Amino acid sequence: MWLTLNLPMKWSIIIFLVLAFQTSIGQNIDEEDIVLYRKQRYGGLNINMNGYGLTGTMAKYDGAYKLWLFNADLLFVKHEKETKTWSPINDPNARPYFYGKQNNFYTLRTGIGRKIVVTEKLRKKSGVQVSYSWEAGPVFGFTKPVYLEIIYTTDTPIQQYYLEIEKFDPDRHYIDNIYGRASGLRGFNQLKYYPGAFFKFAFGFEYSNSKERLKGIETGAALDLYAKRIPIMAIYTDDSKNPKNHQLFFSLYINFFFGTKYDQK
Repeated sequence: MWLTLNLPMKWSIIIFLVLAFQTSIGQNIDEEDIVLYRKQRYGGLNINMNGYGLTGTMAKYDGAYKLWLFNADLLFVKHEKETKTWSPINDPNARPYFYGKQNNFYTLRTGIGRKIVVTEKLRKKSGVQVSYSWEAGPVFGFTKPVYLEIIYTTDTPIQQYYLEIEKFDPDRHYIDNIYGRASGLRGFNQLKYYPGAFFKFAFGFEYSNSKERLKGIETGAALDLYAKRIPIMAIYTDDSKNPKNHQLFFSLYINFFFGTKYDQK
């Protein structure tokens, strides 16, 4: 080519060196930008229609745009009929409680699933990676009895009030004699186990401006099914004697997560 263009030898050498230098820079940038990872780990806060909790995920790449997921959620589950109530004597030291609530309910989901990346950020630091995922597996439910501070009076001529801490009993404890909620640490030695299974589907939006860091939100729906109804409520505040406790729990949720990619190829 040099002979055809009749360029002096020194200019031909200069052009060759410039082109080689530019090509080398381009290759270095591409190699630096394209970093492949084998695994991810991330976790954060879960807020849903039935409560809140913590979530954590380990992920392993199965190709460029697919990942295997290994997930765990630890959640506190509320009943939709819970109504916050205060002591009738208006004592500021009394803690509010949920009248008619028999047990607190906690769940531990442990599942496996898949994530599919729909749009990848690549080199755009301000971009958003969009994905969808599903997970399924066993869920372990646990109930813990609710303990309350109950008001009693002495039989002396001058009546005096004193408090006793007791497990909630709908046949003995009423709004008129409940002072407030006892310590939440009571009752963990009386946990009852309720097995079940869950399934959830979600869309994820990851927007970290770092290649190895993860930050984003995940929003989706979850379904938990247990072998029997979970006795959260004993009675409702409307004095119903047959509270509708649930065996099937459906919720929409949002996760706020952060984490990292690691184990480079």
